[in-house]
Amino acid sequence: MPLPPPPPASVQLITGADIWTAQGPLHGQALALRKGKILAVGAVETLAKAHPKATRIDLPGGTLLPGLIEGHAHVGGLGALARKVDLTGAASLPAALDRIKAWTATHAQGWLLGRGWDQNRWATKAFPRAHDLDVLTGTRPAFLQRVDGHAAWVNSAALAMAGIGPKTPDPEGGRILRDEFGRATGILLDNAVDLVQKLIPEPGRAELEARLKAGLEALRTQGFTAVADMGVTGPELAAYRRMAAAGTLPIRVFAYLSHDHRLMLRELKQPRPKNLSFFQVQGVKFYLDGALGSRGARLLAPYADEPATRGLWVTEPAKVALDAAITMKAGYQPAIHAIGDAANRAALDLLAQAMKKGRGALPPRIEHAQIVTAEDAARFGRLGVVASVQPVHCTSDHSWTPARLGPERLNEAFPWRSFENGGALLAFGSDAPVEDPNPFISLAAAETRQDPDGNPPGGFLPAQRLTRLEAVRAYTAGNAAALGRTKDLGTLQKGAVADLLWVQAPIGDLTPEALRKLRPGRLWVNGVEVPLAH
Repeated sequence: MPLPPPPPASVQLITGADIWTAQGPLHGQALALRKGKILAVGAVETLAKAHPKATRIDLPGGTLLPGLIEGHAHVGGLGALARKVDLTGAASLPAALDRIKAWTATHAQGWLLGRGWDQNRWATKAFPRAHDLDVLTGTRPAFLQRVDGHAAWVNSAALAMAGIGPKTPDPEGGRILRDEFGRATGILLDNAVDLVQKLIPEPGRAELEARLKAGLEALRTQGFTAVADMGVTGPELAAYRRMAAAGTLPIRVFAYLSHDHRLMLRELKQPRPKNLSFFQVQGVKFYLDGALGSRGARLLAPYADEPATRGLWVTEPAKVALDAAITMKAGYQPAIHAIGDAANRAALDLLAQAMKKGRGALPPRIEHAQIVTAEDAARFGRLGVVASVQPVHCTSDHSWTPARLGPERLNEAFPWRSFENGGALLAFGSDAPVEDPNPFISLAAAETRQDPDGNPPGGFLPAQRLTRLEAVRAYTAGNAAALGRTKDLGTLQKGAVADLLWVQAPIGDLTPEALRKLRPGRLWVNGVEVPLAH
C-alpha cells in the first residue's frame, strides 16, 4: 500500500466558496494552506497579494467547512459489514429470512454472521427465535446482531455449541430470553451475547487491518477527516499502530480502548501524546447499561411495556467509577455509554466524584445520553461533561420510544436543547454501523427531529431541536473540543490542520430535505486532496 503524499510545501490558495465559521458562512474570504496547515484566512485580494506564487484552487461556490469529525463510531464493525449478511431496514421477519437465505446461497462455509435486524420495525414487534433460523441454517451456527449491537439472534446450533440450556444462568449484566418452559429462545441481551460471540474465530491480522481500512475509507467518503473509534480491542490497537507506522491511515483516529482492565492499565502507563497525529489513544470506553430497543437500557423506574424489568447494568457502576477515575488521573478520557435515565445519573454521579480529585486535561464524556431527567440534563454543563449524542438515533427510534417510557417520562428522551441551554458541550456522531454514518442525515435529524419521511409531524419533542449552526458546530468544533483540541482541529483558523470539506451548496441555506441529499464535493486531509468515491 503506497504511502500518502506529504502536504505541499508551497502555498495553496483556496477561493470561491463561503468559509464556514462559528458564526456562520463568510463571503469573499479565502484560505491559504502550507505544509498541511492553514496559513491564513482573509480576503481573497489580500491573500492573493501576499502569496502571488500560490497555487490557486478556485471552487465554484458552495461552502468550505472544517473536515467533519465522527464523534462516535465502531470502525471495525463498519468495515466488517460487507463481510456479513446485512439485515438493516428489513421490514419483517420473512424479509430478514429472505436476506439470510440469499446470503447463505453464496457464502456456504463457516459461521453465518449478520447485523442490523430490528424487531421494532416489524408489525408484531416480537423478537425472532432460534427456530426461525434453524430451517435455513441446519447445523451451521448463526450469530446475527441486532441493529444496536446489544442483542444477538442465534440458532439452535449456536446455542448448543455454547452449552446454553434451561439451567444456564443469566450472566452478570446480561439476559437469556426464554419461553414459557424456560428454554432459550435464541435472543441474548448484552453480556449474554458473549456466551456465543466468544466462540466465533477471531480475524487474522490481515483481515483485521482490512476491516479497519474499509471502515475508515467509508467514513472518509462521507466527508469525515477524523473519527473517535469507541471500544478498540487489543488486536485492533496493534493493527492501528501498524497502519499508522506505515502511513496508511486514510483519516485521523482517536482510539478509545475497550474496558479491558489489563489492556487499560498497560496503555495508560504511557503519557498521552500532546501533538496531533494520525493515530492517538484518547481514552477508555465504558459500558454502564444496554440499549433501549432491546430493553437493556437501565431506567429509574420499570419499562412501561415490560414492568418486570428496569433494564441491565452491563457493568456495575462501582467498577466503572474505579476505572474511570484511573483513566482521568492518567491524563486520558473516560467515555461512558449511558442510555437510560438511571445509567446517566450513575455516570454523572461517578464522574462528579472523580472530578473532585482533579478535572484532568480532557473533559469526561457520556456516550448517547438518550434518556435523561431534566435535573440530570442540567448537570452536564455544570460538571463540564461532554454530551456525545447521535441525532439519528432519535429519528430511528421515535415510533417505539413512547411505548418503552410511557407518557410520564417521555420528555426525558434525547434532550439536546436542554444540554445546549445548560452549557454542555455537544459532540455529534452516528454510532456506525448501528446507524448510517451519513452526517447530512444526522444534521437534518438534529434540527427537525423527524425521519426522512417527515415523521412524526412537527418533530419528536420539537422543543429539543437544534439550529443548523449548532448542529454543524457539534460535528466540527464541538467534536474537536471534546477531544481536547480547540485550536488545531475542527476549525478554519490560522494554525489549524488543513482538514477541509467542500460541499457544492450553501449549507446554511438548504432545506432539511435538500440537506439530507447533500454529498461531499471535495476533501482534503492534512492539506492533501483525497479522492471521494460515491
